[in-house]
Amino acid sequence: MELTQEQYSLVSEYCRKTGKQFYDVELELTDHIVNYIEDRLTDTKNFSSLFEEIKQDFNTKAISNIITEKATSIERSIKLQLRSELLQYLSLPKIALTFLLVALVIWLDQNYAVEKIAASFIHLINALNITYAFGKGKLANDNIRDKKKNLLSMKVIRDFHIIFIIPSIFYLLISLGIIFEITNSYLFIYKIALYLLPVVILLNLAWQEVYIKSQLKIRQQYPNAFAQ
Repeated sequence: MELTQEQYSLVSEYCRKTGKQFYDVELELTDHIVNYIEDRLTDTKNFSSLFEEIKQDFNTKAISNIITEKATSIERSIKLQLRSELLQYLSLPKIALTFLLVALVIWLDQNYAVEKIAASFIHLINALNITYAFGKGKLANDNIRDKKKNLLSMKVIRDFHIIFIIPSIFYLLISLGIIFEITNSYLFIYKIALYLLPVVILLNLAWQEVYIKSQLKIRQQYPNAFAQ
């Protein structure tokens, strides 16, 4: 038997106080307990007594186990979504073009003084990368600013975002090394960085796309967690 809206609100409020940290975990906990009650409810008049019994059955340890299970499920789901969308973006033509650019950089290094001609190239790439990330990332930043409640799914995305920012910071340091003529002391590292630059660009473009799409999907999935 389905619960009324009032009964659902009572369960939801109980889970809000019990679910602790994350709104999406709280919703999963609410659905779990609602389903548990509905499977046992034969008359709406019996809801109060049944709900009290269930609160006794779902002790602190049981609730903690359910929260852990739901949190693990949410983390697994968002990671699979991110991986799927990344692989979808990394199509064969883009990968082929990227490795063609890698081959071109290696050829330039073998035939010309790449450490001299690449300085302006790295500056340009960094400028384009920062400009693109700022422009495209505005949607995601607006989404984060509008967030009223903590979401585990957004925390997972933020952790991945930090990981993907690290290469950009590395290339920024390389760029500064060129400006202050420090990089020449580490020419081998500099050349390897140049070889991998097309790969970093591809991954950065892919992540920007996935990052923004994922933020907007979460907003659609949990609209009540954001400012209206």
